Amino acid sequence: MSAEFDLVVGIPTFRRPQLLAALLDSLLPELQGRRALVIVADNDCGAEAPAVVAQFRQRWPDSVCIPVAARGVAQVRNALVGEALARAPHWQWLLMMDDDGLVTPGWLQHLLDTGAAYDSHLVGGPVDGVLPPGASVFAQNSIFAARRRWPTGLVPSLNTTQNLAISRRVEQLFAPPFFRNEYGASGGEDYDFFRRVAHAGGRIAWSDEALVLEPAPPERLTTRSLLHRYATTGSYMLAIDSFYDGRGYTALLAFKGVCGALVRMALAAVTLRRVKAAREVLTLAHYCGRVAGLFGVRTNRYVAPAKK
Repeated sequence: MSAEFDLVVGIPTFRRPQLLAALLDSLLPELQGRRALVIVADNDCGAEAPAVVAQFRQRWPDSVCIPVAARGVAQVRNALVGEALARAPHWQWLLMMDDDGLVTPGWLQHLLDTGAAYDSHLVGGPVDGVLPPGASVFAQNSIFAARRRWPTGLVPSLNTTQNLAISRRVEQLFAPPFFRNEYGASGGEDYDFFRRVAHAGGRIAWSDEALVLEPAPPERLTTRSLLHRYATTGSYMLAIDSFYDGRGYTALLAFKGVCGALVRMALAAVTLRRVKAAREVLTLAHYCGRVAGLFGVRTNRYVAPAKK
């Protein structure tokens, strides 16, 4: 492989070979004419992901699959950054995807153009969920349907590392590892990374035209799974916001969030606004998770705790 890559696409994966193959297929048209290296980091260390990448390598030779034995989303993302630095020392942009995304035509150029236009350290784009038929009202109003969007331009933070461009200039703000390993099991390593960049004076931009699609698996869309997702997100966000904003201020916002969601949920129920009520139930779960975080509750969304 040539070392003169200016773009790297980094993809963490864990036991989702079919989705990984679909993502790689969607990437291929975007990479044409580019000096791009594709790195897949397999946190399962199995045989399925390497086989998918081996097939993809027949169409895009500059691709590699690396095993990452240390379990956790932060650990695998840091491994991707380290591998990019080792294999493509002159990279200018690292494009982070998750293995369940599908890029749309023009995705890459939109991200790069936005990064150049706003001289940004990070660029994010929208991730629209693709729900199965018959999805519940909760699923239709959850992050699995659509995350928050902004007009193209500078923003204070981003949603996720799905559809994220990291400029090499982030190294001027702080040295790798970019993602804190303490959030490897719970999640939140991405939110903390965005806050670290902003705290260090970095510029964060949004490219609303750089669309990624994300099929939502039915098992993540049950009411129980959605409430758990929102509550665990609240728990780790409480810890991260406390670090940057102080525990007192963050605690106040958590309790205000619970009270506000309860009031809005009750009003929506009384006025029979089903969609509004569903949104407020999810919001309440989030803020309940934040309050639980105040009392030391921690989650292991991505890595099950070791058995004693």
